[in-house]
Amino acid sequence: MSTMDKVKLAGRYRLVAPLGEGGMAEVWRATDERMDRPVAVKILHTYLHPSERNRFFREVKALSKLSHPGVVQIFDLGEEEGRTYFVMELVEGGSYDRLGPFEDGLEGLRLLTASARVLEALGHLHHRGVIHRDLTPRNILVTPEGQPKVMDFGLAYLMQESRHFTRTGITVGTPEYMAPEQAKGLSLTPQADLYSFGAVLYRTFTGQPLFEGENDQSVLYQHVYEPPRPPQSLNPAIPAEIASLIQALLQKSPGERPANAATAHAVLEETLRRYRESLSATPRAGASRSGHYPTGPARPEKLELRGTYDLSGEVAWPGELVAREGSLWVGAGQGIARLDLTDGSVYRQRLGDEVSAPPVVTEERVYVAAWDGRLTGMSLSGRPILSFPTRAEITAAPLVADLIYLAGRDGFLYALEASGTLRWGFQAGSELSASPTLYRGLLFVASEGGWLYALDPLSGHLRYKVETGAVHTALPARGGLLFIPTWAGEIHAFDPLTREVQWSFDLEGELWGAPALDDRHLYAASWAGTLYALNQKTGDEVWKLEVGQVTAGLSIAHGVLYLGTEEGRVLGVDTQSGRLLFEATGLGPIQVPPLPYRGALFVATLGGKLYRFA
Repeated sequence: MSTMDKVKLAGRYRLVAPLGEGGMAEVWRATDERMDRPVAVKILHTYLHPSERNRFFREVKALSKLSHPGVVQIFDLGEEEGRTYFVMELVEGGSYDRLGPFEDGLEGLRLLTASARVLEALGHLHHRGVIHRDLTPRNILVTPEGQPKVMDFGLAYLMQESRHFTRTGITVGTPEYMAPEQAKGLSLTPQADLYSFGAVLYRTFTGQPLFEGENDQSVLYQHVYEPPRPPQSLNPAIPAEIASLIQALLQKSPGERPANAATAHAVLEETLRRYRESLSATPRAGASRSGHYPTGPARPEKLELRGTYDLSGEVAWPGELVAREGSLWVGAGQGIARLDLTDGSVYRQRLGDEVSAPPVVTEERVYVAAWDGRLTGMSLSGRPILSFPTRAEITAAPLVADLIYLAGRDGFLYALEASGTLRWGFQAGSELSASPTLYRGLLFVASEGGWLYALDPLSGHLRYKVETGAVHTALPARGGLLFIPTWAGEIHAFDPLTREVQWSFDLEGELWGAPALDDRHLYAASWAGTLYALNQKTGDEVWKLEVGQVTAGLSIAHGVLYLGTEEGRVLGVDTQSGRLLFEATGLGPIQVPPLPYRGALFVATLGGKLYRFA
């Protein structure tokens, strides 16, 4: 169809450029000149059997009645010069799997949110009697705003019109994502789509296909008979609840999968809610340490001081505020303080020595490390559960994933079971003062001796090491890059797969607090007093702002960067322009990052005061 770019269908759809071609049709980008909007036009191949064209015509008419933000909308259907075509919404975005692999933090939150929306769309289809039959990452496009759109219904069929697939024994679909019953040519139910979406989730969250083989038959055989590898064995960052849901969707028997898309969606929504809370309860907002928080003030320029609380102890570097389910925790002096936001009460629990690391709060436990080198795990009510001693002080928050990873200034990285039993230990040779980062299937820890170590997270085996310079703070990661903030003030953007530095930038001052990341920029401030916004891909300076001496890490929420200074200033800065949106002064030295949480901003000072701005 080399001349199709000159064709105008139905006197209104001007074909502009080809978008793709499959076994049944070719797809064109077009302009609807009557409505003055871009559209996609799908034109069936002329060599299709008339019965196939008639069936397709009937089903597209039925699909055009669907109306859901997660389903590509069909606008028109027609025939011209012997060609059957239909016109649909043009989705300008990437395929669903581009959202993966799963990274803890903001990226993970987006992937979970998009997954929930796909299940909503599947529920809409199934409720109206439509089974897609060919769900693949390419058939789920994601708009730039993050809305997934299920598309390509070329193999869909209507349950009310064809209870049994009429071509029994003939397998159609994409082998890598095909349900076992579909591979065997059996009649299908909505559970076949759930299996296919489970395979899509597996591919997206782990970065690897569910099954691989030399040919299609080998892959189909594995779908029918072979158990999949556990998702967390390929990507330890995947939350346990998500791994369980994926495995439930991938059960061989349809009856053992979730009853329907709504059931799976309910599970995912509850997991999403808990995951959102976990980000605020994890120092630096997740294991990839982005510093990007899911909730915060909607109008930072309107913030006013609404409350002051006495924590009865210093809150010093490298501590952090964390929050979960309406309570805030922070190490203060020789104990841990908890603020109950419902009544403003502050509760304290003493430990054996000064709390020298940020706490981590899970659904059932609080983990906190002290200067005496001991990690304590306690219930939310304060009952001791776990105690693990090291041989020197601890200044790094534990990383709580499938295992508990603890970096100590005795030079060891410890991997603990939930019971406190040591699974493995790794000797780095010099002090480890910063939390490890779990990213792209590897565990990264940087030492004061100037080395970055990449370890297997399950066994602790060293994969490789590179010399970086001394590091005292957490390593954020995003977009395939690990950002290494050195004590001397240089930031290196490091590709952990190629083991190459993509760019470096000198802040010209000691770097105490971790940088923060959003979609496009890296933000960092050093003791030299300048806040920089850098392009993540190139390291080019986007903007800079003089702020004063900064010890604390940086925090981001809703497009606003928050920081505190040694001079007692708290700033809220627009991430895109560098424009100052909020400022409070006279609070006293601030050495820990401000915490945006549930519409408010919380700031703890070295003097032991906690301020709430809302």
